[in-house]
Amino acid sequence: MYRLRQQLCVLVSFFLIASLVSAAPAKITFSADKLQGSGGKGQTSTSLTGNAKVSVDSLNIYGERIELYGKDYRYIKASGSVTGEDAEKGFTFSAASLSYDRETEVAEFMGQAKVEDTKNKVETSAERIEYNQKNEIILLQMAVKLKSKGIACDSLFAVYNRNTSMLELTGKPTVKKGKDEFKAARISVNLDTEDIKLEGKVSGSVTEEKEEETTKTETPPKGAISSKEETKTP
Repeated sequence: MYRLRQQLCVLVSFFLIASLVSAAPAKITFSADKLQGSGGKGQTSTSLTGNAKVSVDSLNIYGERIELYGKDYRYIKASGSVTGEDAEKGFTFSAASLSYDRETEVAEFMGQAKVEDTKNKVETSAERIEYNQKNEIILLQMAVKLKSKGIACDSLFAVYNRNTSMLELTGKPTVKKGKDEFKAARISVNLDTEDIKLEGKVSGSVTEEKEEETTKTETPPKGAISSKEETKTP
């Protein structure tokens, strides 16, 4: 009976340890010229100033000032020439400021924000960009610009899905594909196939590329009479 209880205790302990390991938070490392921190009862706060860097697993964030706060450093705020990258997930970014929730994995970039999808070779920029890493959806607001292969897009609002390569544009959207230009109330673009769908108040211009006609000048055979030469009667 004692041995059975001992085995049960070992088994329960194993499952408790396994659950704690699986629920362990992501690894966080940081560095800066100056550090100031405080904490208590699970609520911690750390401010990094000057050449600040924070790494969360494969995500690296750089800025002049970075603050980590909340339970287990759930929230990260960065400001001052913010840049960063995640080589594993395939994206880079830059902005005036950044807010990141490690639990929801949602990042918000503010002020001349740029996010480049290095996996799909898509460049995005806007005044505000929200990136949800769990569903791979990027929301762009105000002064939106997006480039992919031979397509360039402008609008006030946009939703880009990295998984499906689908782009939805609203707010006076314009799409340029080569020399062609399209406008509508709403534009959908498949960035893989470059198919474009226009809805509402559609307009555009399409330029046909004409094949250049080349004229060949043939040299007449020796002894032949040119059409410009006059025949003389003896």
